[in-house]
Amino acid sequence: MKIIFYIFTIFPLKLAFLIWDCVFKALPISILRFLSPFKVTKKNLSIAFPDLANHELDLLAKESYKETLKSFYETLYTWSRSNKKIIYQTKKINNRFLFNSPEQKNGLIIFALHNRSIDFMLRWIGSQRSHTSLYKKIKSKPINKFVKKFREEGNCQMVETGIGGVKTILKSLENNQMTCMASDQVPADGLGTYSTFFGKECYSFSLAPKLARKSNKQILMSYLSYDKNIGHIINFKKPNKEIYSQNGVDVMNAEMECEIKKSPTEYSWEYKKFRKLSQEPKDIY
Repeated sequence: MKIIFYIFTIFPLKLAFLIWDCVFKALPISILRFLSPFKVTKKNLSIAFPDLANHELDLLAKESYKETLKSFYETLYTWSRSNKKIIYQTKKINNRFLFNSPEQKNGLIIFALHNRSIDFMLRWIGSQRSHTSLYKKIKSKPINKFVKKFREEGNCQMVETGIGGVKTILKSLENNQMTCMASDQVPADGLGTYSTFFGKECYSFSLAPKLARKSNKQILMSYLSYDKNIGHIINFKKPNKEIYSQNGVDVMNAEMECEIKKSPTEYSWEYKKFRKLSQEPKDIY
């Protein structure tokens, strides 16, 4: 399967991105409006940026959808390349000292947001330090088997989302290991709490702040970004210390929202983040 993904991503990342830029420059928005992911993207952007006019939302959604396709290419590229290749493609690390500080030897929690490819980011992080992290099954069994095995390279461990997985992660933190998790998706019932995100009170993943509070381990935010003049960038940020409080999920959402606003087109808006709201309508889609 690795060779298949390699064939699909035969072009270097920079060239592939240039091709996508050319394609989307000629692609009319009228065609994109028929695509479900584009509709969801625009709907989410209308919530996040309510002051934008309809034509401005169209343009922003088009750019965002283009970046989403680039991130999909990044993911397939990552699945078919070695650690060394991904390290080479990572041209800059912002606040690396946070990740490498001595206190991290006592355990570390990283929560991530879906900026570009999560797998690219995890590949770099896993090349630096092994981790025990949550894993959501992929519907296709062959791809699921491949991706799980891929993510467990370098002595990493993937555990399924659920009570058993949470217990395994907590035990790993007690043993001074690291855990990583995407924290901006809608969790299964019982694994989240309602918290404000871009002005909407939605069901939010609460595990990272809870683990930080329970284990008293360091928690960091991380995400991937891209600068055409530099290349791929891994970003680390130390969140507000209130993330260890009972309001930790609110703090986490606010931190993620702040980073998303810096480059909104890089965020994966095609995901139905607002499908479990606390008030009517419960699902805006």
